[in-house]
Amino acid sequence: MIHTYDYAQPHSAVAIRAGERTGTKTFLTVFDVHSMIPRVWYKQVPMKIIDGYLARRTLPEASMVLVRAPNLVSPILEMGGKEERIRVTSSGVRDESLGEFDPRGFRTRHGIDEGTPVVLFVGRLNPLKGPQYLVEAAPKILESFPDTRFVMVGPDQSGYAEVLKSRVSKLGLTSKFLFLGPIYDFTEKMSAYSSCDVFVLPTSYEGTSQSIFEAMAQGKPVVSTSVGGVPYQMTDGVEGRLVGYSDVGAVGSAIIQILGDKNLSREMGGKGRQRVLPQRYSVLTADLEELYQEVRASN
Repeated sequence: MIHTYDYAQPHSAVAIRAGERTGTKTFLTVFDVHSMIPRVWYKQVPMKIIDGYLARRTLPEASMVLVRAPNLVSPILEMGGKEERIRVTSSGVRDESLGEFDPRGFRTRHGIDEGTPVVLFVGRLNPLKGPQYLVEAAPKILESFPDTRFVMVGPDQSGYAEVLKSRVSKLGLTSKFLFLGPIYDFTEKMSAYSSCDVFVLPTSYEGTSQSIFEAMAQGKPVVSTSVGGVPYQMTDGVEGRLVGYSDVGAVGSAIIQILGDKNLSREMGGKGRQRVLPQRYSVLTADLEELYQEVRASN
């Protein structure tokens, strides 16, 4: 087998061509359709050209195309994919993500008192991930829950962390926000999820979100946007709340609702944990092995 990733990369075209020449079955995993991701027009135009050019050299020729969410199937077909060769295979989480971690220790290390509401963001500090909308929603949240701390975890991109910090300062909320940068240690990252009361990702687009799955694995309610593959990861009102992208009022209201209702929060978190159980790597690995065997047995 040859298994390659991202239809719009030259290496995938080379891998699939090598498969054709050697009679080897090829798998192609698609995380996102690049031209669907919101970008300024001068970046969107080359993405459409790249999609059109490279997709025609990879998608129709792969023995099987694996996509992360059902909403990607239609654009894959439009770019030349063959319906009978497409399978939806979700991304997932390490089995260990469902374990017990140390929320109290994480809070202590970062000066957060026990009982203080914690709102957590994990993702790139980039406008596309929407951290600015959480910042703008903070004053409304603090009116209802004045002790809330907002913990921002993720790498800075193009200096956007300073933009966010500047806005936080202008709002007079510097003491309410913690910008921790990226956390690469798995146990520490999972302890961050374990320590929060609600996880928030107001993103503009996701194929599927690893951070949403990790928060759900720790039994945390999620507030995110109804974009891309996110609605296939969670259902509004069940594992958390889905809101419109850039709707600051809705982000704030959803967080306030969850922080204000402990029973609802526990119920949502429990349902999220149950939903993520089939997304464990051990389960997904077995599913992938079945697909390998299916293609191997085909003519």
